[in-house]
Amino acid sequence: MDIFIFTDIIPRILTAAILSGLIGFEREHMRRPAGARTHVLVGVAAALVMIIAEYMNLKYGNISDPTRLGAQVISGIGFLGAGTIIKSGYNVKGLTTAASLWATSCIGLAAGAGFYSGAIIATLVIFATLQLLGVLIKKHSQNKILGIHFYDATEGIIKVRNELERAHIYVNHIQVMLLGDGKEQEYRLLVTAPSDHSILEYSVARIREMQEVSDIYVE
Repeated sequence: MDIFIFTDIIPRILTAAILSGLIGFEREHMRRPAGARTHVLVGVAAALVMIIAEYMNLKYGNISDPTRLGAQVISGIGFLGAGTIIKSGYNVKGLTTAASLWATSCIGLAAGAGFYSGAIIATLVIFATLQLLGVLIKKHSQNKILGIHFYDATEGIIKVRNELERAHIYVNHIQVMLLGDGKEQEYRLLVTAPSDHSILEYSVARIREMQEVSDIYVE
């Protein structure tokens, strides 16, 4: 039972708080819905669950599986992650933050189990993924606005999205407006395209030839 003296519990809780706080700080800096406090709460609570599981196993003998409580954390964190995911029209936001919450719970479990090296290495890899990959993606891509006038938006927008996906051009946001007497619609698409301008130009040319499209421009 001496494993549960404060000198052993405190390092586990503090490690979980610091590591999860690092990931949460990055998310808050990026103005995401779940920030530092949410991530710290998830990480510390997950660490506590593992400590409780270990305590119960020592107190009552090997009559229970100490990993069962941890497994419930991994499966149960989904409801919290789902709260960060927002679907607006064709757009889905918050998936990365939901994944970071799930990853934070795993880091908390590792810290709570005393597996410090695994928790620290995982935190560094996750933080680098959120930071460095985001920079690389921005460096090798460009954000543009496509303004598309449709005769028939129902069929046209499906064809447009298929064309953009084929060219690895990703739609981040869509705004819809009625034109004139309401017979035509203008869709303004915020897209992320490869840095090679010819790829976007070729896709724009193909979209312009669609019979559902009356006009297209790039900003």
